[in-house]
Amino acid sequence: MIQDLLGSIASTQAYRRFAAEKTSRTVLYLFFIALIFTVGGSIAMQLRIGPVVDQTFSWLAAEVPALTFSAGKVTSAEPAAKRLVHPQAPEVAVMIDTARTEPVTLQLMQESKVLAYLTNNALYIEQQQGKIEIYDLSKAALERPMVVDAKFFREAAGALKKVVYPLAILTVFVFAAAWTAFAGLMYALVGMLLQSVGGGALGFGALYQIAIHAQTTALLARIVMSFLPFVVPLSGLLTIVITSVYLWMAVKANAAAAAETSAI
Repeated sequence: MIQDLLGSIASTQAYRRFAAEKTSRTVLYLFFIALIFTVGGSIAMQLRIGPVVDQTFSWLAAEVPALTFSAGKVTSAEPAAKRLVHPQAPEVAVMIDTARTEPVTLQLMQESKVLAYLTNNALYIEQQQGKIEIYDLSKAALERPMVVDAKFFREAAGALKKVVYPLAILTVFVFAAAWTAFAGLMYALVGMLLQSVGGGALGFGALYQIAIHAQTTALLARIVMSFLPFVVPLSGLLTIVITSVYLWMAVKANAAAAAETSAI
């Protein structure tokens, strides 16, 4: 697979071999580059999101007063209302007022500039279009009291890394493989158009195998861009251009090979 990877990037002649290789090898290469994308994307995600998640849970552990959920009600170690604001995202704010039993209105939440409001018996979360989602805590059936404190948030952070991160990695791999396979169909059609201009008589299957390999450089570029501290303008268009250039070179190489064969 490493040889195929290097050939996809640096050798137009390798695309003559890709056009004639077995379908099973192309499928294997598809999973190989999807794995590379997953590894690179996961590292980038850890570097970008990991510190934010750790900081958020540390903030919650330090700022949220100990809360006890029992018998459909919430009590707090600090009865006075407390407004919490995320240190890195001031638009993310929560009000905790466990002494309040009256319903919370949208106007009150907007005046308090909070996205969520926790009272003695309900949790209010502002949704889009100016609506409030209400979770009636009195209907929550807990077998025993649940305490939300600093220890809870530390354990939650550990659980997130053990469960959510592996699930995210699996999701990225499946998405990368599916998207590359689907994009290969589109690029194979582009390859047929390029053949009408540059010559060649490859079938759709061969063009599809070429298209899978032609996406390699663009995929690696995507990985590099995920590590950059800024967003690359028109990155989607850039990957399409890169892949199309490789398709054109592959079509030309196979057309030249066919011309040599017919001349002999």
